[in-house]
Amino acid sequence: MAHKRRDPEKRNAWRSEAAPGWVHVASGMTGSEPELRCFGVNLRSYAWERTGRSVQVRDPLHGEYHSFPVYAVVVNGKRREFAFGEYSMCIFGLYARK
Repeated sequence: MAHKRRDPEKRNAWRSEAAPGWVHVASGMTGSEPELRCFGVNLRSYAWERTGRSVQVRDPLHGEYHSFPVYAVVVNGKRREFAFGEYSMCIFGLYARK
């Protein structure tokens, strides 16, 4: 049986899929980068407040769904929310509210 070719447009469509109102910002290895940039700032320089909520996201590499906790930071006087978590051991994902 011949192997089906995947349509690259369909394959890439889910790569940054997240709950409505959320967008994928970054993925990488936990601790490998000195900065975690979002909202034009390094989030590692801010105090993260856990909101008690979570958001459903999809791993951009493997397509598996995960539930990431939502955090908030105050940047230039404005409260910003983002989701951060691990897809697998030491591999993180960062999503921001649009």
